[in-house]
Amino acid sequence: MVSCVCSGALGFLLLFLLHSASGVNNLYNIINSLHNKYGGDYQYALGINVLPRYCEQVAPLDQNFLPSDNNAQGVKRAMAGTDKIYKGVQLIGARPKPIPHSQNNNYHSEYLLLINSMSSRLAPNPLMKTLLDSNPDRCAVFFTRNSPCVKTCSTPNGRYSIIPALRSQFQNHEGPKAFVFNRVWPRDEDDPEWENNIKTINDIIPVYRCDGHCTLCVNNNNVDQRCLKN
Repeated sequence: MVSCVCSGALGFLLLFLLHSASGVNNLYNIINSLHNKYGGDYQYALGINVLPRYCEQVAPLDQNFLPSDNNAQGVKRAMAGTDKIYKGVQLIGARPKPIPHSQNNNYHSEYLLLINSMSSRLAPNPLMKTLLDSNPDRCAVFFTRNSPCVKTCSTPNGRYSIIPALRSQFQNHEGPKAFVFNRVWPRDEDDPEWENNIKTINDIIPVYRCDGHCTLCVNNNNVDQRCLKN
């Protein structure tokens, strides 16, 4: 690996709220805050599970937003450390982790959060599943700096595919949910496979690109061009 629904009326309402103008604006504010506080100009991924009002309403990101995960430098130090993992109460994060005895190959940050942390100090359960299970009614957002690459993460039947994990963890999540990326992985720009893979992910969890503003990537099975190139 080289670095590179809800159901029924309640489910419809939750998705509608997240897709509404205020919901999309809230999502942008969340992603912008996460990137500015915990991220940087490198590949990383984060998962949050927060009070639904931060996604559904015009709600400022106050002291009750990630209250136990406010030590930004501590989060970034953990993600830069040997494990490349931060495990908090409402926030998890990862950066790519070198695969031992494999030159220039990494476990991708999405893989570390959704499938296997590759950590000897953490429980074997996927970190995102543990986070979601802690509060199944809350608003869950999975964010990755670069779109999950076609070569590994986003190809449905690939060896390191995150698709099965997304399906098992998010498909029946009862609260609002979103899968967000900031930049298109350069090697995948205008790749027909990436376009198909976006649709597959969107069938499980709504996919957005947030870069200056947030764009819902799939409408009526058509992929917005803004989600296919930088």
